Amino acid sequence: MTQLYSTLAEIYHEMYQHVFDYEKEFHFYDAILKTNNCHKILEIGCGSGMLARRFLTNGYDYLGLDLYNEMLDIARREVPSGLFIQGDMRNLPFDRQFDAILITGRSIAYVIENKGILDTINGVHKSLRDNGLFVFGVFDANQIFDNFSDFEQNINHNGKKIRRISHLEKNLATGWTYDWSAKYIIEKDNEISEFNDITTLRAFTRDEIALFIKLTGFNIEEIIDEGKAFTIVAKKTL
Repeated sequence: MTQLYSTLAEIYHEMYQHVFDYEKEFHFYDAILKTNNCHKILEIGCGSGMLARRFLTNGYDYLGLDLYNEMLDIARREVPSGLFIQGDMRNLPFDRQFDAILITGRSIAYVIENKGILDTINGVHKSLRDNGLFVFGVFDANQIFDNFSDFEQNINHNGKKIRRISHLEKNLATGWTYDWSAKYIIEKDNEISEFNDITTLRAFTRDEIALFIKLTGFNIEEIIDEGKAFTIVAKKTL
């Protein structure tokens, strides 16, 4: 499993403030939630709390869940008014409490086996009120595997230089999966540290997602294209 959210949690927090446009992402979810009259929400994969801050500021009844305590420690530090718990999306501990459940940051990509996907979506179904909303983003297998290439990112944050060199290898062991190897080079005050990380990610075809959604008691309301990814807006039906 990746170190990005444990050993490198602080690096993630600093880096992803520049990788993601959290303000834009919040407004994306906010529009969907308001359209569907959703107030009580669960964010799965809440990370270091950058979306949590915005949900709380805008009056949502919010709970954040993440697998990694290191990320939650940062979230509690950054958003002291927030409520955050540790948990695995494949084993949600809730029973019909939420108007909407979001899996943000395409975090479902780390669930690479079909059973884990079904366990996750069934748990979401159980944790939503009747007609509750499920919103999550995935990597598009057609786009990822048609445009399979390495990439590099350079970030400056408060006098710290963060360089990430990423290499992708096709895996395909449990679906449209691939291995992501990343080298992090951190420079601050003329000192350099390096970390290597590797994880396996899963992409999906639209037909796969449609079948998973149908098998778990949801109807797809909308699929929003985002280039190499797409977001599914689904409603609980059973």
